[in-house]
Amino acid sequence: MALTKVRAGGVTLSDNFAFSGTVSGSGMDLLLNSTISSAVAQFDISSTYINSTYDDYMISGTLQPTSDDINLLMTVFESGSVLTGDKYSFEAASNSASSYLQSNSVHRFGLNRITIGGTVGEGITFNIICHNVNSTTHSFCYGGDSQSYDGTPTPVTATIGGALLPTERNVVVNGLRISFESGNIGSGIIKVYGISK
Repeated sequence: MALTKVRAGGVTLSDNFAFSGTVSGSGMDLLLNSTISSAVAQFDISSTYINSTYDDYMISGTLQPTSDDINLLMTVFESGSVLTGDKYSFEAASNSASSYLQSNSVHRFGLNRITIGGTVGEGITFNIICHNVNSTTHSFCYGGDSQSYDGTPTPVTATIGGALLPTERNVVVNGLRISFESGNIGSGIIKVYGISK
């Protein structure tokens, strides 16, 4: 294939482009785009998507709970099973209320600060970046944000983050489980992106 050189300043992002073949170096690869159309107790992201191919992942979701005033939780899989025990720590900060929730040595991560409403149209949207998925020297951790409704027309935004305890730094993560603390996930969308090394 012939190489075409473009002089500096010769291409702008407002130009139209058509790509064929494999496009690489884009930064993130969409690995999963799943719609939840009927109620499920939890949503598992398996080792088909979370594995040694990438060290970092972005998880994006919009979920509607079947219960009201609840929290969204996340746990990790190690060797195909959910990691149990008080091995998790997390922090959530409500951006408008200056209220905080911190917890360590617990059995799950928390992805919101104020409880989530279950009325149609409420629910939660979140974006997190997961790091150290394959590391055995640094604990798995994540950081991001969430937006939800709790019965008022004003959205509740939160900055969220968490990590496995330092003693769990040898855990290689090969999956995630997302669930509400009670009731089901009524509907939603989960997307998983691998972040290029």
